[in-house]
Amino acid sequence: MTSSPPLLTQHPARRRWAAALLLAAVSLLAACGGQSSGTAGNGPQSGQNGSGDSSFAMSGAYQGSVTYLGVPYTSDFLSFLTPDGDWYGLYFLTTTSASVYPDIYTGKVFANSASSATIASLKASQFGKPVTTGSAEISGSSALNYNISLTGINLANSQAASFSPNHIPTLSGISGVWEGGLRDSQNTADPTMNLSFSEDGTSTSSYAHCPLNIKLTQASGSTHPYYMARVEIPLTSFCPRTPVISSVLEGIAFIHAAPPATGKSRRLEIIVVDGSGSGISFRGDK
Repeated sequence: MTSSPPLLTQHPARRRWAAALLLAAVSLLAACGGQSSGTAGNGPQSGQNGSGDSSFAMSGAYQGSVTYLGVPYTSDFLSFLTPDGDWYGLYFLTTTSASVYPDIYTGKVFANSASSATIASLKASQFGKPVTTGSAEISGSSALNYNISLTGINLANSQAASFSPNHIPTLSGISGVWEGGLRDSQNTADPTMNLSFSEDGTSTSSYAHCPLNIKLTQASGSTHPYYMARVEIPLTSFCPRTPVISSVLEGIAFIHAAPPATGKSRRLEIIVVDGSGSGISFRGDK
C-alpha cells in the first residue's frame, strides 16, 4: 500500500489549513504565558522591580521620617525607585540644619511578591566613611507607602533604622537656579551652593576646588517624572575626589514640592554615585 505524503506536502488547501492550525496553537500558547525551554524567565520584568512579581506596586518617590527603637525623630528620608528597579535613598539625620550631610543609599530591588521585595546588595555612602554594604527588606509596599528595614548598615548616628515613607508626586521642569547645598562623601561639601540649569539640563559649577559638569536628562517610561543624572569631575590636584584621576558619577534627580517654610515651591534632589557606591548629593529649592 502506498503511504500518503507528509501533511505539509499535500494539496495546497491542506497546507494552508495546517499553517492556520499551527498559528492558532502558537497564539494560544502565548496567551497562556507559555515559553520555550530556551527562554530565560527570571530576567527583569515590566514594572517597578528588577525581577520577580511584575505587579509590585511601589514606584517613584517616597518621603518620611526615621524610627529608632520605636521613637520617631525629626529627620528626613527620601527614596526613588526607577522602572528598572534601581533604588536610591537619602537620609538626613535632622532637617533643622543646612550643614547636615545625608547618607546616600543605592541598590537593586527584586520583588518577592506584589507587596514585598529585597535589596540584596545595598550600598551606603556616608560622609567621611568608606562605602559599606548591607541588605534591606521591603514589606507592605503599595502605591501609597512602604516599609524598609536596613541590615548591616548604620545611620549617621550609628543606630540601625527602619523607614516608613509615603508616596509623593514628582514634577518636571529643571531649568533655572536652585538654591541649596551640595555634599560629597569624600569629606567635602558646600552647604550654601546654588546650581543653575539651562533648558537642556546642563549645569557647570564647582565646589572645594572640584569642577562640576552636570547633565540631567528626563527619563522616559515612568509615570513619575525623574531625570537621569551624570556628573563629570575632571582630574584636579586639589579636589579630594579627583587628585589622581577624573571621576564620573551617575544616578538620578527628581523634583518634588518644597516645604512651605522655605518660601519656595519646588525642591530638587540629585543623587549620584561612582562605581564603588561613593556618592554626591544636592538639595536645592526654587
